[in-house]
Amino acid sequence: MEYSFSYRERNGSICLVLSYKIGNRWKQKTKQGFKTQREAKKHQDELLRLARKEVGFDLDPTLRGITLRKFWAIYERDKSQELTFSTLWTYKAGLENFTSILDIPLVKLSTAAIVNAFQQIDLSTATKNLSLAALKTILEHAMKIYKIIPSNPARPVSRIRFKEKKPLRALSRKELHQLIEGVKDYRADVYLLILIAATTGMRCGEALGITWDNIDFNKQTITINKQWGSVAHGVQGFKPCKTRNSYRTLPVSASLLHELKVWHDFRPLPLDGRVFGGLSSLYIATLAGEYIRKHFPGRTFHSLRHTFATLLLSETGDVNLVAGVLGDTIQTVSATYLDYTQDVRDRAAKTVQRLF
Repeated sequence: MEYSFSYRERNGSICLVLSYKIGNRWKQKTKQGFKTQREAKKHQDELLRLARKEVGFDLDPTLRGITLRKFWAIYERDKSQELTFSTLWTYKAGLENFTSILDIPLVKLSTAAIVNAFQQIDLSTATKNLSLAALKTILEHAMKIYKIIPSNPARPVSRIRFKEKKPLRALSRKELHQLIEGVKDYRADVYLLILIAATTGMRCGEALGITWDNIDFNKQTITINKQWGSVAHGVQGFKPCKTRNSYRTLPVSASLLHELKVWHDFRPLPLDGRVFGGLSSLYIATLAGEYIRKHFPGRTFHSLRHTFATLLLSETGDVNLVAGVLGDTIQTVSATYLDYTQDVRDRAAKTVQRLF
């Protein structure tokens, strides 16, 4: 660490000044009230200790020069019980997009270097923004938990804002009907998966993770208390829900319960108790997504969740209700899932006619 001491007189006493460098920035610490420079000099070690602590020189020596690439192993270890395998995989992939700064020691990592690396990422805007979010999260951990850096140099970097409105993600009521009717003749497992997502707003992993004991045919509900997905490289299994709000009990239609009953009676009960147990869940989900994209270009399996949210809001006008059924926050529902489909346009037109 570069540093130097100086003295200046203030209000009739001597002030001890320590100037020290963190990354590319110079900072100062002062202590005043001394009668002589000799007296002030005795407190140099105290100021220097505080500065070294701020920079991180009171840490384990192995962390002083640790790079972003090497710090990832620490972050992954610390978060392995808190974050899912897929989330950690996404963070790692995002971090690796910042190729030009991966081997710079964290204490020397500047905002300017991050901005330059961010601009060099030659991927979609959405992927670049996700990469930046991952970098900010990882550096925040290095700052708050390990005190390796005094501040997060990625925090001032702004995500790229979409200049154009995102393409429509939800299906209209008519399109949804066409999808459900069309997929009936495709595959029974794909049809059931799409029907569950379309009529409940479940995420794909939640639908694949339903076990028969989650379904109450008498109360006409399905309880979401887990999901199905990647738990290790190449390994699928049960894992916790995405958020605390994701744990919920949903009301379901009689028609969906009928299809589930037919499916139950048609197939032997799998060992894991899942509705889709004994089948390749990843393959079913892939086929479902491909079918939707083929017949409704620009839409994905997750579009079913957007569609459900939009249609439910158009019927109820209650964002709180929609958020509760989806297992999301009101803010997320408003910002993410509520598309302006033709159904909403038609309802708005009728309302305007009534008002005026």
